[in-house]
Amino acid sequence: MALMLFLATLVMGGIGCELKDPQQKTSLSGHNGAFIHDDVEQVIIYMKPTLWHNLLSRAKEEEYKRADFWFDGELVPDVAVRAKGSSSLTYVVDDESDRLSLKVDFDLLYDALAFRGLKKLDFNNNYRDPTLMRERLGYEIFAQMGVPAPRATHVDLWVNDTHMGLYTQVEHIDETFLARNFKNGNGDLYKPNLSSSCLDWSGRDMERIKNMELKTNDRRTDHSALIRFLDVLNNEPAETFQEEIEKVLDVDEALRFLAVETMLVCLDSYQGRGVNYYLYETDGRFVMIPWDLNEAFGTYKCGLDKDDIINLYIDEPTCGPMAERPLVDRLLSCEPYREIYHGYLQQLLDGPFSVEAMDNRIDELADMIRPYVEQDEMKFHSTDEFEQNLTDDVGRYFGLKSFVAKRGESVKLQLAGELPRAGDGEGNGGDPDKA
Repeated sequence: MALMLFLATLVMGGIGCELKDPQQKTSLSGHNGAFIHDDVEQVIIYMKPTLWHNLLSRAKEEEYKRADFWFDGELVPDVAVRAKGSSSLTYVVDDESDRLSLKVDFDLLYDALAFRGLKKLDFNNNYRDPTLMRERLGYEIFAQMGVPAPRATHVDLWVNDTHMGLYTQVEHIDETFLARNFKNGNGDLYKPNLSSSCLDWSGRDMERIKNMELKTNDRRTDHSALIRFLDVLNNEPAETFQEEIEKVLDVDEALRFLAVETMLVCLDSYQGRGVNYYLYETDGRFVMIPWDLNEAFGTYKCGLDKDDIINLYIDEPTCGPMAERPLVDRLLSCEPYREIYHGYLQQLLDGPFSVEAMDNRIDELADMIRPYVEQDEMKFHSTDEFEQNLTDDVGRYFGLKSFVAKRGESVKLQLAGELPRAGDGEGNGGDPDKA
């Protein structure tokens, strides 16, 4: 009732209906950060009901609508909001659910407007995750392993008087993310599209370059760094590969990235479907940035059965032939790199992905979000399924704690040579297009 009265006050006051003087806009970057890790903040997006209805009815078109944004009682007026997602957006719309993932752009309508130092925020609906925490846990593990990863926290989201429920708020990967994570934040940032994301390139098909979606420097780059990277990755002779690849790729960072992806069995990313990651060039060398982890912890299966997922080969951690994923194939074909990668897998087992560490973190997050899960009437799974999936399987979804224990034991045995680490070069089989 309090929220209804609050929103009624907003409507009567005309908030969201008037254009403000952009000179009166101020950056809120001096306030506390937007990522509150020990609490669940309330987020309210208010827009004219006709705009919200239009956004819902045309969600697949991902058109921005004007709105006002409230974060724990703090107002940012005149932001832009749209639906977001790929297959998850399609499935949610086709299921006639209003629980869309949303993107909020703070400076689309007014340049230089920011919220607590951020130009954009993503609000993800935790599709295909009964625990509502896989994405957040995944980013935390990447960060603990020294991989640049977006920050993620939980929020209780409302749109007008509709309680959308418990969402994961994720830092958008853009110039502000780059400035926070790299000494040089002015390089080329790419989000590979499906047709180019496997990074296999002969050197002749320039359409592959065009299909690497450039997010920065679109008016001044000549893509020379990307072309050089792909050429070395795919065409450099084995005898000079190590020397040349280290000139165009942060190999150590890439090995840490692959170790986490392999441990979490992230097949909705480079090693499976080939999507859901970013490439960032800084001073001529590329790094990999994780993205869209709601189907980590073995949820996206590539048509593999549960035993195949748990025992995914650590030295052939692909869905389909290794040759179709040259970044994995060529790096892990080099014994020195493979040994470093094994060391990172062991570091995960001893630290962030240990049963003790993960059980404690899962319990901590569950205790924090549980009241909001119970009040979330739009979530995709029941409260009972939330509780069960923290530990045990729910249908196709691995129990988080059981996955950690079983996957960790499999990787331990593979490292010790007691289970096979690789097959015949064909990866783990399956089909990247089968979820």
